[in-house]
Amino acid sequence: MSNGLSTPTSVRSSPRAFLRTFGGLTLEVADGSDTNETEARALHELAGRRRKVALLLYLTGQSRPVSRELLATLFWSEEPPERARHNLAEALSHIRRAFGRHSIASRVTDVLLADSCPIDVDVRLFDAALANGDLERAASLYAGPFLEGVFLQRAPGFDDWAARERARLSGRFVALCVTLVPRLLSDGRPAEAAALAEHWLNEDLEDADAAIGLLTALATPGTRAALRDAIERYGRLKMRLLAELESELDESVTALSATHEARLAALPARRETDSALATHVESSPATAKDTGPGAVPQVLTPTAAASSPRRFARILIGLAGAFVAVAAWVVLRPREVPEAAAWVLVADTQDPARDLMTAESISMALSVALAQGDRLNVVTRDRVREALQLMRRPDSTFVDERTALEIATRIGAGQVVIPSLARLGAQRALSARTVDVATGRALGVDQTTAVNEDSLLSALDVVARQLRSRLGRSSRNVDQPRPLPDVTTASLGALREYTIANDYSRRRVYDSALVAYRRAIALDSSFATAYAALGQLLHHTNQPAEGEQALVRALSLRSRLSEREAMRNEAMQARWRRQPDSAIAIQQRWLAGHPRDTDTRSSMAYDLFLGRRFAAAQQVYLEVLATDSLNPVDWINLAASGNALDTESDRAVARRAFARAFALDPSQRTDVIQNNEYGSLLVRAGFPDSAAAVFRLMLGGPPGQAARGYRSLGLLALWRRDPRTAVALFDSAAQSHQAMKNESLGEVRARLMLAWARGEAGDEAGARAELERTRALSRNGVAEPTVLYWAGKAMARRGMTAAAREMLDTLARRAVAGNVRHESAALLLRGELALARGEPGVAVLLIERGGALDSTPVPRESLAHAARAAGQTARADSIYRHLAGTLRFGTEAMLAQRLAVRQLTPARR
Repeated sequence: MSNGLSTPTSVRSSPRAFLRTFGGLTLEVADGSDTNETEARALHELAGRRRKVALLLYLTGQSRPVSRELLATLFWSEEPPERARHNLAEALSHIRRAFGRHSIASRVTDVLLADSCPIDVDVRLFDAALANGDLERAASLYAGPFLEGVFLQRAPGFDDWAARERARLSGRFVALCVTLVPRLLSDGRPAEAAALAEHWLNEDLEDADAAIGLLTALATPGTRAALRDAIERYGRLKMRLLAELESELDESVTALSATHEARLAALPARRETDSALATHVESSPATAKDTGPGAVPQVLTPTAAASSPRRFARILIGLAGAFVAVAAWVVLRPREVPEAAAWVLVADTQDPARDLMTAESISMALSVALAQGDRLNVVTRDRVREALQLMRRPDSTFVDERTALEIATRIGAGQVVIPSLARLGAQRALSARTVDVATGRALGVDQTTAVNEDSLLSALDVVARQLRSRLGRSSRNVDQPRPLPDVTTASLGALREYTIANDYSRRRVYDSALVAYRRAIALDSSFATAYAALGQLLHHTNQPAEGEQALVRALSLRSRLSEREAMRNEAMQARWRRQPDSAIAIQQRWLAGHPRDTDTRSSMAYDLFLGRRFAAAQQVYLEVLATDSLNPVDWINLAASGNALDTESDRAVARRAFARAFALDPSQRTDVIQNNEYGSLLVRAGFPDSAAAVFRLMLGGPPGQAARGYRSLGLLALWRRDPRTAVALFDSAAQSHQAMKNESLGEVRARLMLAWARGEAGDEAGARAELERTRALSRNGVAEPTVLYWAGKAMARRGMTAAAREMLDTLARRAVAGNVRHESAALLLRGELALARGEPGVAVLLIERGGALDSTPVPRESLAHAARAAGQTARADSIYRHLAGTLRFGTEAMLAQRLAVRQLTPARR
């Protein structure tokens, strides 16, 4: 099945209809088409049925047959399966009546729209125009976002597909604009460039290039009216961005508007026109009149400039302001292939005379001049100061070559420019050496000589032009490094090891990640964030005691961190101790003084979710996404929050959130947690076959990913009451976990599920054998307290009390004092053992205490089981009814809820 809408390959009759999808969804009947009366009537009726038109649109984009079940899931997911299949058959029949009986090739299990179907679709024409290089034709077809404002009730699958297609087409349109707007400007067609840039802004209001293109096009005539129009449009754009996204315009856009204001002020009083762009830099040097912050730049005459006691430095500062304003439009120069701009850092100027004002002015002027270079970005001074703070150095540090190279390495700049100034009497020698950050190799030196200080300005212009040319060429041959994480450490080597460890951890290569984190700490023993990350990973890999030590060490180093970094580490420690309320309180205090810290707000939402405050988590994620809608993880967590709330409206939010996340990052479909969560949503919607297809996506990945796919499929088999199939799937999961190092915890979980499935299938001996294998694995290091409780509970219920006591002893040895999760697991397992000894009263008390710290379904089932054994039948039945009423697919909790259902079955009573 294609991901996009494909172009037809066969010749067909003239189209009977045109399907418009950009900006909405409309089926337009062609005038004078070759149709009989019956077909014409069916076609007009079809045009008024949005769901059927949406089905037709979906079929036009498929190059291979589509299964009927998938179509029913996409368009009628919340109907009973029989009703959904009936609706699909009726819709396909209607399409045949409208376009001819051969328009759809339909078989028992799948459907395909024939290439000869007489219909045109604007999306196919758009893609074809781009393929042919006809950008103007493609732009004329794009009337707005794909299916803008079109949502089908009770069809989340279709909305998911539409969101992915909308993102794809929007991306293609923006790429088109990046090339076409500059081309229209260079061709002398500013009005068309402005109209296209307006559409571009509608796709992405925060795109600085789009704003620059629009303002440049509006100001191109150079007249007072044109400049005023551009300035007024800038003001409206600024207000809109603030109102809709609570965001600020990019500095380059603000700088361009300042240029327009300066040009307008500089126009002669009786002159109504001026040349475009050619005169946007006045021949006289500009500076800011000293009338306070925000003063309008004034143009100084040469006489006024000469009267300044430090004229050179003042002139350079004035030119820097002008250069900032001018540089903005350069990003829109026509280019054949859009490329990412290279980052360049300009070091402080080396001046043996230590004339700080002149040296700072040279570095500033070179930075701004380089910003005009094609495909060049210049690191700002504010960004340099931030990097110095993370390096534990004062803001006033002189940025020499060595320091500049380290800063560039940290922030991902590929080249460094080191200016220097030498004096010989009245003469001045100005040079700039360019260095490749990755290799430390000098790429060249640009230099010139000034006969006196007054001519230094011209010399600076010569060096700047030489540098722009050199950097423009060399940037194509220099790899742009990836920025390193913004964390506090004085050691660049430690930061590199920390980055390597993060990469290993993301790829689930945990052994290597642990080694790299420890290497980072060896290089910087006060690297607090590395200790925090190490502690988190040790907890995750079943080493809680060592993990707790690392987290405590991270907290002890908080005085070396920025206030924000210290707060985040403290919240993380509370999170891993299963103290979400503490983590939430820590972050709430910070956000009270820093309400725009979106990352921390997102982290707090996650802690709200962990604390089972799903409605609050959902609300905070919605607030975060209103500010930044491009983070797929936030969309995923919003979906999980909605899924947990378990109401129809919240599930609809979850479906839309999943669609958005997968459109932004398709790899999320095979993320271990996201895949299971999305599949569970499909199961609850009544489409287990579609859920199985989602879970099978995992099987093509590495063993750890495949293992989790098998586990999800095994749980689905149990959901369908097919324990024999579940046995085979859980066995495959256990073997896949076994094939990997550091997957013993995953293998234990798989074998516990396998033991359950064997018991369901009547293989009691096989179930006990799996529990014995679990016992052996615990001896080899499995120490996760919750899993040890699950294992001990299963053993105690099957009379394997010695094995269950061994689980409790292992838990007691490896528990961390003060850890709520560890304390809860120990109390719950002690309760299960008391019950096995025939002490139900003691068991109830212990499980009540443990359940107060963990109220999830597995402990709740333990309490119901103990209450029934203690003769508290009404209480037990009440808990069982609650568990059965909240039965949901997806994790071990499902198995506890299935036990509750079984206990309420009359035959069991």
